[in-house]
Amino acid sequence: MQVGRYEVQATIGTGAYSRVARGYDPLIGRHVAIKLFSPSLAQGQARERFLREARVVGQISHPSIVALHDMGIEESSSTPYLIMDLVEGQSLEQIIAKGSLPFQRACVWGAEMAKALAAAHRKGIIHGDVKPANILISTEGRVKVTDFGMARLANHDTLAAPLLGTPAYWCPEQILGKTQDARSDLFSLGVVLYEMLTGVNPFAADSLQGICGRVLSSSPVPPSHNNPSLPAALNEVIAACLQKDTLTRIATAELVAESLYPFARSSTAVPIVPPAVTLRSRAARLLRSA
Repeated sequence: MQVGRYEVQATIGTGAYSRVARGYDPLIGRHVAIKLFSPSLAQGQARERFLREARVVGQISHPSIVALHDMGIEESSSTPYLIMDLVEGQSLEQIIAKGSLPFQRACVWGAEMAKALAAAHRKGIIHGDVKPANILISTEGRVKVTDFGMARLANHDTLAAPLLGTPAYWCPEQILGKTQDARSDLFSLGVVLYEMLTGVNPFAADSLQGICGRVLSSSPVPPSHNNPSLPAALNEVIAACLQKDTLTRIATAELVAESLYPFARSSTAVPIVPPAVTLRSRAARLLRSA
């Protein structure tokens, strides 16, 4: 199969809205990742929305974001596609399945994720589906966040937008159908951080109703309860991300990264006492200055 000038080779991943294939660009002579969408996105207003949103996503440039190089709609098959960097490695989902990570590594990767989100947020782009499956770890150990805006791009029904994504990583406002903003991504990032540090999803349940109920009303136990080897000060970082109310949630992705880097650099136990200016006071200060 071919889309545009690109040769579609083996499928390397599938999702609810698309599949990703290893591909080859004969013009440049390099392998790429090709994301293929349903032909329904090639019709009418959906076509224009696909092209418009892909252009927006293509504006993001950051070392920890999988770059979007090209896009199009193959006219003969009506297949919309995106051409992206091919990242050799594995997803964070595959890594977490083997158990929790050393906290220094989790904090390095978490800070890199936060920096990637911050770059998108500065351009007004919300990821909307932050989860381990959308975070790739290269063979060199570098974070590559992928699928920015893809959940929204893949579904042209804006009324369905609040419930796109993966339930265990939804934020409260997403479940309630309220307006989402950059802080919505930070809640999902907090869930990912919790899972990296403990190997446990804080809102896991046996049903969709159970997951939603826990996200809306349950306060998870501190990560150090599930993993006693963690510095207790990390509990505060995670708690700041997982606040139910966006007004009390940590304010920016930059602040998340700033809070994680001291743990990432630690070769021994990080002091139990948080920094002199706590996360919540920093967040309040940023909110006051906004």
